[in-house]
Amino acid sequence: MNFKKKYSKLTIMLALGQGVLLGIIAVAVVGFILMKTDAPDAAATPEPNVPANGPAAADPKGEAKAEEMPALGAPVAMYARQHGVFSSKGSAAAFIADSQVPAAAVVRSDSQYFVWSALGPTEQDADPAGSEGAFRKSLSVTPLACTGGGGELVQAVLKAGKVSEIQDLVNVRKQSAEGGKKDPLAEKLAAITAFTGDLNIIRMHVIAHFAESGDCVKLQF
Repeated sequence: MNFKKKYSKLTIMLALGQGVLLGIIAVAVVGFILMKTDAPDAAATPEPNVPANGPAAADPKGEAKAEEMPALGAPVAMYARQHGVFSSKGSAAAFIADSQVPAAAVVRSDSQYFVWSALGPTEQDADPAGSEGAFRKSLSVTPLACTGGGGELVQAVLKAGKVSEIQDLVNVRKQSAEGGKKDPLAEKLAAITAFTGDLNIIRMHVIAHFAESGDCVKLQF
């Protein structure tokens, strides 16, 4: 018996066309699946200019401004022209009167009382000529935060390079006084600058004033 079946050319062409079409569809489906698998998750991608996590980066300009002036509590190296040290304020004051030390003041630190006549950032500032009966004492002066802005005033006086800078500070404090009231610190500083134009003597008297209570400045030897 003959089991062979005859097909027309049209049937064969249709069959071939269907096979090609199915192949194209299969390739397209596989390619689409692969593209979905490789594409990154849009939800996991951070938006531009928005940090994915952590704080925003610090502004370098702001950091530079913060470093222009040391914070309160930072010690400043200084040298004093010292004439003696005593156990009481009365004894120190009597020494100044008897010895007639010009422009001297009593500076308190803990339970001791020092007689100084100048204070500067270098040994030459404190005692340029090497005064007889005195010596240069090294110390650190630390301005402290206190009521009335005394610590800021001490810091500004220590950093001043000219007497005019301190006088400008006095004027600013007087103008900013509320209700026309007098600013005790500005009045004290004005009296010192009227008494002398020597920046090292001005520094010494300012430190002597604030060291009396110890609230706005700390001395370390």
